[in-house]
Amino acid sequence: MLALAALITACSGSDKSRGDEEQAVAEVHQESRRKVDPAAIVLPAGMTIRAVATGLSYPVDVTFDEQGNTYLAEAGGHTYGTMPGRAPEARILQLEPDGTTRILYDKVLPLNIIKAKDSSSDMEEGLIPPVTGVTYHEGRLYISHRSRYSTLDLATGEFKTIINGLPSWGEFLNAKPIFYDGKMYFFLSTQGNSGVVEEHWVKVIDEFNKPNTREVPGEDVTLTGKNYWVPTEKVKIVEADSTETGAYASLGETTRAGQVVKGEKICNGAFFRCNPDGSNVERIAWGLRSSFGYRFSPDGRLISTMNSANPMPPRGLYFDYEPVYEIKQDEWYGWPDFYSGIPITDERFGVKKEDRTFVLTRETHQRLLKGKKQPRQPIALLPVHSAAEGMVFGNSRFGVPDNDILVAEFGVIIPFFKGKEYHPKLPEGVPSEENAPAGVKYNWPGFRVQQVNLTSGQATDLIYNKNRLPASVQESGGLERPIQLEWGRDSSLYIVDFGVVEFDDTGMNAQPYTGVLWKVSKTN
Repeated sequence: MLALAALITACSGSDKSRGDEEQAVAEVHQESRRKVDPAAIVLPAGMTIRAVATGLSYPVDVTFDEQGNTYLAEAGGHTYGTMPGRAPEARILQLEPDGTTRILYDKVLPLNIIKAKDSSSDMEEGLIPPVTGVTYHEGRLYISHRSRYSTLDLATGEFKTIINGLPSWGEFLNAKPIFYDGKMYFFLSTQGNSGVVEEHWVKVIDEFNKPNTREVPGEDVTLTGKNYWVPTEKVKIVEADSTETGAYASLGETTRAGQVVKGEKICNGAFFRCNPDGSNVERIAWGLRSSFGYRFSPDGRLISTMNSANPMPPRGLYFDYEPVYEIKQDEWYGWPDFYSGIPITDERFGVKKEDRTFVLTRETHQRLLKGKKQPRQPIALLPVHSAAEGMVFGNSRFGVPDNDILVAEFGVIIPFFKGKEYHPKLPEGVPSEENAPAGVKYNWPGFRVQQVNLTSGQATDLIYNKNRLPASVQESGGLERPIQLEWGRDSSLYIVDFGVVEFDDTGMNAQPYTGVLWKVSKTN
């Protein structure tokens, strides 16, 4: 499903300087443009929920320090198709225990600077939206934003980029930093959906003026020579209505059978670890797609949710799952020819027959799989297009077993999947949104927190709206789009609710000042 990083029409950045403290606080306390009603939410027995902060704009993450201070990241522009003039700036906020709120950092690189440079390594310090995560660690906030990881020293206020120049100029981005055993771990998503520059990615490339961007493999791969006609209407970098393009190639570059694309250590669709100062970056595994949630289990396993692929032309596919994986050292997980451990040639994906072909040779598959017949399989499969995002392991003090995971499901965006069940013959024979049977139209996956048993793979609803719909559909006031989870120091569960994202004739549009930070606690 489309994660936060799914960018359709980028919006303008700004180098707006911070005003005085009173003005900053006033900006943060923007009146909510959305109804908020905890009574609309179903909770486990003995639990209560309240809104800790409302009126947020595109909140994506929350983290806490030893003193109980709360820090929030707001994604800013270039997020979910939000147009210029309607996109508040990216910023890092502090919500203190006494209820006061202030801006810690809000310098955003102007779009003209971003467009003028080939790599973020050549750009000045500052946020490149969207921000995708913030994590407290030993006196600093570690911030993930487009193509960069940066730190904000809470004692001195120094902002410093520690990892720069990542290949992250597409629809999906680098995600939240986490820490384990003295190392920082992070994930660099694929830039597009399926290995080929696609229509939505073209718009991002055009907005940022990055015509040479492409997917980067982790090892040498041999191509089958399959090329696709990519829609390129209404963009400045290409005059034609469509442009033929191959896999792992820049827009307009065709490939041939037997062509080898060299692998690089810093590749797309991969997990990495490094020292907390950004040095000694090592790759763990690759061949994944787009993740927004990963944590270490009590016994030291790296577990990750993964977003499903989408029916985006020219190599889109239907009915990919939202898989949960255990990440193992030096493994290839199959992308761009396998999804949720299933080959793209499988009929469940419902794409046109001529598009259900591999872009990598079978010999490449066997070499990357080290002789195995298939990639490592998911340990759990969550509902199709429920948009599995952030996750945490359980907390026995909260009443959730430590080895289970809780997953924030952002919820379906693409209208096609609202009310659709899996059928192997799709898209043929499935009722359209307009003539769907009674009671089916509002069968929308996601918009909830699920509990997943990693041993059995069984997922159950833990926190969800009574009407099973996002809050804005019937103005219930409950959850809208949960995107990230975190445990508080008192073992309360915090839910970052991104806010309203609409899909209309202009595409996807995120609504500012509709985000909420929820806190779920035991009644006693």
